[in-house]
Amino acid sequence: MKIAVLLSGGVDSSTALVSLKEKHPQAEITAYYLKIWLEDELASLGSCPWEEDMEYAREVCGMTDIPLKVVSLQREYWDRVVSYTISELKAGRTPSPDIF
Repeated sequence: MKIAVLLSGGVDSSTALVSLKEKHPQAEITAYYLKIWLEDELASLGSCPWEEDMEYAREVCGMTDIPLKVVSLQREYWDRVVSYTISELKAGRTPSPDIF
């Protein structure tokens, strides 16, 4: 069985990953960390709040022997979430970017 897990580095997704590994030790599990926002731009400013999250994700994957793949969705996140939110706010509406 192959299983993909989105891992933020936070407590909820880390706990879910460990629990999944315990319940399905023979499964082929791969964790994915999604880079969103503008991490590259923040890094050039010396402020990288996402680095700690990714480090936690790496630690959990290391402890559970689960591979971690980092996927950059920065452009897509900007195009589909941030720009939508800005345009809705400018139009005087309350945006809900999780619902399309």
